[in-house]
Amino acid sequence: MDDPIEVVRQVVAADNGRDIAAYRRLLHDDYTAEVNGTVTHATGDLEAEALQRYWQAIPDGRIAEKQIREDRGTVTLRYRLQGTPPGGGAPLDLAGCTILEVEQGRVRRVYRYIDGGRLRGETPADAPGENP
Repeated sequence: MDDPIEVVRQVVAADNGRDIAAYRRLLHDDYTAEVNGTVTHATGDLEAEALQRYWQAIPDGRIAEKQIREDRGTVTLRYRLQGTPPGGGAPLDLAGCTILEVEQGRVRRVYRYIDGGRLRGETPADAPGENP
């Protein structure tokens, strides 16, 4: 499975299916994640651990693909993150975009962009740095 789009779709399927072993196999050991401009994880193992914490916080969270494109191993995935936020409340339906660098059938690096204020329970009016 060296097709970068197929690799990314397998990552999403493993996430949505809560299959940590499959998810981890799709990441390089020296995997790096950057979220909204900040490096958050520097190994595949740390990413897998973070994903398990996310599953605990938002057990019904799902990624719904909206658009996917690939150019020379770099995949851009536009999606909606949907689920129930920690502590309940209005359902999440967040727009996200992730750029994934795929090499040799596994993800080496990701750049995620998502509306983090909604994950923290903020409204658009009180989210720092997210107002026009």
